[in-house]
Order: sequence, then structure tokens, then C-alpha cells
Amino acid sequence: MELITRPREEYLLNASLESLHEESREWLQEIGFWKDEMAFFYKLLQQKKNDPDFPAGEIAALEKEQLRIDNVKIDAIKGEVKSHEKALASLFKVNSLQEEEGYRQMHKRLLKDMYDVHILVRNLKKEIFSMVQKYER
Repeated sequence: MELITRPREEYLLNASLESLHEESREWLQEIGFWKDEMAFFYKLLQQKKNDPDFPAGEIAALEKEQLRIDNVKIDAIKGEVKSHEKALASLFKVNSLQEEEGYRQMHKRLLKDMYDVHILVRNLKKEIFSMVQKYER
């Protein structure tokens, strides 16, 4: 893992602010896609609630996790990325090396947070697909 993170840290130190801005824009697109997926999974779970072949407890647990990821994790990271973009706009006006370093540190933290949410979404999808395969006739 050390070999993977070091080059990424090096990239963040040397990348232009424009490339960090582009990465942030890509994150916002990814977040939009996650929101679409969460809406789809919510609808799917609502449909399966009424199916007697699907255990209510398992559906309730998945629904609770889906709502937590959607309404807490994804919404929070979306707000943070938008704030990050605003910080970049003010950074261009001020042009301070100290503020730029803070921006890069924030970008690095957001990169990790985006990865963490990505893993949460992926695991939820696996659990939902597994449940549907298990109980679908």
C-alpha cells in the first residue's frame, strides 16, 4: 500500500490547480451517479418489501444502510466537494502559497473520503444484488 499512496501524494504536490479542479468536477459527476444509484436501490427495496419471498428484516437493514449512505455520507461529501471548489475560486483571487497548501491537503483528504464512500456504495450494491439473487424466484 505504501507504494500506491506515495506516487499519489507526489501527484497532489505537483499537480496544477487546474487538474485538481478537473478532478473535483469529476467527483461531482461521480456523486451525481451515486445519487441516481441510491434512488434506484431505494425503489427496488420498496418493491421487494411487498414481496413475501423477501425477508422483511433483511430488507429493513439494507434500506436503513441505503438511506444512511445516501442522506449522510453522499450528501456530506457533495457539500465538502462544493466547498472545496469555492475554496479554489478564492485561492485564485488571493494566490497565497499557504492557502494553496491547505487546499492541496483538503484535496488529499477528499480523495480518501471519495474512496471510502465509493467502497460503501459498492458494498451496498453487492449486498442488495446478493439478496435479490438469493430470494428472487
